Amino acid sequence: MAPPLGLRDPQRPLRGREGLIEQVGSALSVRGTPVVQVLCGLGGSGKTAIALEVACGRLGRGQRVWWVDARQSTTLEAGLRAVARQAGASEDELRAGDTADVLWSCLARYERPWLLVVDNADDPALLDGPGKLRDGTGWIRLPAADRGGVLVTTRDSTRQTWGGACALHAVSPLTGEGIPDAAQILRDHVGETAGSFDDAQHLARRLGGLPLALRLAGTYLADANDVPAPYREPDMPVDFRSYQAALDRGLEHVDRGSVIDQTWAMSLKLLEQRGLPLARPLLRLIATFADAPLPYTLLLTPLTLAGAGELAQLDGPGVWSLLTALAGLGLVDLQPAAGSGVLPVLRVHPLVRDASLDHTALGTAVQALHSAAFVQETGMPEEPDYWEHWALLQPHALDLFHRVAGSEQPDQTIVDAAAAAADLAARHLQAKGLYGQSRGEFEAVLAYQRAILGDTHPDTLTTGHNFAGVLRDLGEVERARGEFEAVLAHRRAILGDTDPDTLTTRHDLARVLRDLGEVERARGEFEAVLAHERDILGDTHPNTLITRHELAVVLRALGEVERARGEFEAVLAHQRAILGDTHRSTLITRHNLAGVLRDLGEVERARGEFEAVLAHQRAILGDTHPDTLATRHNLARALRALGKVERARGEFEAVLAHQRAILGDTHPDTLTTRHNLAGVLRAQGEVEQARGEYEAILAHRRVNLGKTHPSTLVTRHNLAGVLRDLGEVERARGEFEAVLAHQRAILGDTHPNTLATRNSLANLRQARAVD
Repeated sequence: MAPPLGLRDPQRPLRGREGLIEQVGSALSVRGTPVVQVLCGLGGSGKTAIALEVACGRLGRGQRVWWVDARQSTTLEAGLRAVARQAGASEDELRAGDTADVLWSCLARYERPWLLVVDNADDPALLDGPGKLRDGTGWIRLPAADRGGVLVTTRDSTRQTWGGACALHAVSPLTGEGIPDAAQILRDHVGETAGSFDDAQHLARRLGGLPLALRLAGTYLADANDVPAPYREPDMPVDFRSYQAALDRGLEHVDRGSVIDQTWAMSLKLLEQRGLPLARPLLRLIATFADAPLPYTLLLTPLTLAGAGELAQLDGPGVWSLLTALAGLGLVDLQPAAGSGVLPVLRVHPLVRDASLDHTALGTAVQALHSAAFVQETGMPEEPDYWEHWALLQPHALDLFHRVAGSEQPDQTIVDAAAAAADLAARHLQAKGLYGQSRGEFEAVLAYQRAILGDTHPDTLTTGHNFAGVLRDLGEVERARGEFEAVLAHRRAILGDTDPDTLTTRHDLARVLRDLGEVERARGEFEAVLAHERDILGDTHPNTLITRHELAVVLRALGEVERARGEFEAVLAHQRAILGDTHRSTLITRHNLAGVLRDLGEVERARGEFEAVLAHQRAILGDTHPDTLATRHNLARALRALGKVERARGEFEAVLAHQRAILGDTHPDTLTTRHNLAGVLRAQGEVEQARGEYEAILAHRRVNLGKTHPSTLVTRHNLAGVLRDLGEVERARGEFEAVLAHQRAILGDTHPNTLATRNSLANLRQARAVD
């Protein structure tokens, strides 16, 4: 009946709730159209505490406040009868008439301002009483006079439950900007002895900012610190860090009396009473996925739940009714799609996850994820059109694989399914340019497959091929070569020379050979693969076009620039017709064609092409994707060729900063950008700085690529030019002659690089003759 003031500690203010308290208090004070105010949210989120603050404020102004517990029908009815008596109802009136009608009639005549708080109305059906809550004939009705107000606390935030006459106020945990308040709640209970404010914030985040959990953690630590050290249990947490470590081992280690666990159990029991017994197993399944946004329209469908035991009986409406019921009690948070093409997701409070986690559901989660990963609607992880899907699936795929692979007695079928999904997730990371993360995931999957399935299993070979690809992306070209050669040998032996998988590995090995400077051998490999693909797949198959494109890259590297131009133009026409103007492969071909145009002296046209490609890549891939940076780099080269040296320098410097952060200082792309920036420095007269850059780059390229790699020779050539500029003519001459000898042997007498070195040497000799 009276507010439970003993629950309120005036020495510990209700942090982070000041705005909500003021909002609800103001809403209760508005005169005119009466509205029932409803505080709704997750169990333990502090609804009762907020209602108590509002009630105390009313008491302080001399108003009458009644407090009724609505957890059970008996206590609710007894409490409302007592309110009716105190509001003026006689025993005869209560016996003779409908108690609800008598109650609201008396409240309408009550002369003193009043507030009725109905606490813990988690089952709104109890509020119907003899009538209907939504119809205004139940236990709770709109106050008829301006002097009265009604405040309800509940876990049920379903708007349909409460009707239009109720104003819902969501009470959320203290997350985001509320974390400092949550941390201070911890320190209000235990003081500064349990750790720094930063440690308190970390624990507050782990507790999901839930006020109940914050209070329990604070009092636990306060009690623990009151126990003299000799009497403490060995593993008793005494500070924020050790409490979080204990929580990470399991909720049972810190939840004394299972208070938190029982909080969620009450909500699930309520759903069971409403005829939704499958809410509990569905929540267990949801809690088994990673602590990340869950794309429920991909992962929780009748198709993906087909092997989920009792959940397999659910159809689409059945799944949705369970999700909305869980959301209605705050057990999950359904977040709508933020725009067209964006998937809706759900989040689970960390402690709901801890309490609901059931390791026996791991297999079901893996099966659901595997089904979602391989359906057509999910798309390929390399396609930007589906990156939104894979960005959401990826953390769940990787988390589940590591957990099932690390379990004590893993089910091989389940781990194989998890490994297949993890391989797709790693491919997504690779496509996004996150090569380091991708490498680690491929290595983990490959280690499992080699140990359990063997070196020649098709899944092992697929992952081995993908692992080799990301090694190449990372600039570890020699190791990539070895991995590709091993996979190719197995695929030739098992599948034959002309199987598409064999040809794909042979194709990617040829790219590595080109990177290593073995350009003629790479040309032969590409030509052989292209002949097979034309016979098997046809001239316009995407794989055939990619191989034709790579062969054109080799032709350009060999100095056959006009022929390369023709190939790029033909490939580009097919890709535009088949894949579209903005497909990643189309943009790469257009980028390389622009490079050829620059080589042929059509620099202004090349600039326009680079700018167009860059605009598409920024929109589709993002500003820092390796493809975007490569195009921006080549645009800078075109700007320099057009005499816009200062602008080129700015572009090179910006690209270099990104590449160093993403790819590392010694990645081939980083060194190429650094090399071209050194050329700009030289052009601007900063010759000594250019010399230092060329010497550093040359040292890296000699180690990574070898002394006779074409890129190493180009750097050595440019360093010789700097030496000439600095007056070290004899040393420059020796360098030019050494470079020329290597280029003649490797590239031939008529290659553009050979001719450039020969020209530099001739100019040097001519200058000496004039002197």
